Amino acid sequence: MLQFQGYSIGIGVLLSLPIGSSAAFFLWALEEVTQIRMVHSYLILGLPLAGWAMGYLYHRWGKQANGGNAVVRAALVDAQTPIPIRMGPMVLGSTLVAHLFGASVGREGTALQMAAALVRPIVCLFNKSENHYRVALTAAIAGGFGAVFGTPWAGFVFALEWNRKQPLRGQALLPAFITALLSDWVCTAWGISHGTFPTLQIPEFAMTYIGWVLGAGVLFGLTARCFVSLQGEVRKIAARWISSPPLRLFWGGTLFVIIVSLLGNDRYVGLGLPIIQDAFSATLSWKDSFWKLVLTALVLGVGFKGGEVTPLFFIGATLGSALTFVFPYSPGLWAALGWVAVFAGATHTPLACIVMAGELFGDEIVPSAALACAIAYSVSGKKSVYTE
Repeated sequence: MLQFQGYSIGIGVLLSLPIGSSAAFFLWALEEVTQIRMVHSYLILGLPLAGWAMGYLYHRWGKQANGGNAVVRAALVDAQTPIPIRMGPMVLGSTLVAHLFGASVGREGTALQMAAALVRPIVCLFNKSENHYRVALTAAIAGGFGAVFGTPWAGFVFALEWNRKQPLRGQALLPAFITALLSDWVCTAWGISHGTFPTLQIPEFAMTYIGWVLGAGVLFGLTARCFVSLQGEVRKIAARWISSPPLRLFWGGTLFVIIVSLLGNDRYVGLGLPIIQDAFSATLSWKDSFWKLVLTALVLGVGFKGGEVTPLFFIGATLGSALTFVFPYSPGLWAALGWVAVFAGATHTPLACIVMAGELFGDEIVPSAALACAIAYSVSGKKSVYTE
C-alpha cells in the first residue's frame, strides 16, 4: 500500500507540470482568439463552415476521441477504455476554432480531456497496473479542472464526485489533491489570472433569508433541468434528422448565426465573461439566462466541442442577477449563488460547487451555497450534462 501511494503521489507530481502548462496555454490562446473575434465580429458568419470542418475532422480521424468526457468517465471504471493521445490536441484546436467563430461553448471539457490524454503515456513509462492508471486519471481530472478555473480544492472534490462509479477513490485522495494544487500553481506561474469578484455582503442566516435561498435554489435547479433536457433533445433530433455528423454542426451553426443575428447583439457568443461580471453589480434581464441556455444547448447538442460549465456559470449568474427584480438583497449575492447552484444541478456535483463557492466568493457564502446547491441538485432530475 505504501509503495502504491508513493507511486501515485509521484505520478501526481509528474502530471502537474504538463497539465498546468497545457491549461495555461489553453487559457492564453482562448483569450487571444476571443479578442480577435471581438475585433472582427463578422467572423461569426463563418461558424457553419468551421463547424462542418471540425465535424469532418472528428468523423474522419477522431474515432475514440469523439466520445469526449464520456470516454474519460468510462476509463475511470474500465481502464481498458482507450483515451487516445490525439484527444488532447483535437479538443484544444476544435474549442479554439469554436470560440474564434463565436460558438457558445465552455472550456472545462477541453481541460479535462487534455489532462486525461496525458495520463496513459506517462503511466506506461513505469509499466504499472490498471489500478495505478485509474488513480492517475482521477488525479489528472482534478488537476485539469483546478487549473482551468483557478479552484484547486473544487478540482479535487470534482474529480472524486464526477463519476461515483469509479473504484479506488480512497487511494486517489492524496494524488488528486497534490495534482490539483500543483497544476493550479503551475498555471498561475505562467502568468495566467482567473479574475476576481467583488466582496459580497452576506445577510444574517435567519429564517427569512433561508426562505429566499430555498426559493432561489428551486429556480436554479429547474433551470439546470431545462438545460440538460434541451441539450438532450437537440442531440436526439439532430441525430434523427441529419445522419452526417459534419452536417449537424453545419446546420446547427447556421441556426445559431440566424438567432444571434435576429437578436441583434453578441451578448451570448463565446464565454460571455464580461456579462458574468456585470451580473455581480447590476440587475440584468431574464433574457440573458434564457438565450444563453438556448444557444448553448443548441451548439453542444449538435456536436461543438468545449464544455458546458462556463455557459452554466453565465446562465446561473445572470438568472441570479435577474431575480433581484423580485428578490431582496444584492445582485452579487444571487449571481454568486446562481453561479454554483445551476452548475450543481446540471452536473450533479454539488459538493464541488459548494467548495468552489468558498474559493471564489469567500467562506461566508458557504452555508448559503450549500443550501442553494442542495436544493438545486434535488430538483434537477436524474440526468446531468454528463449522462450518457
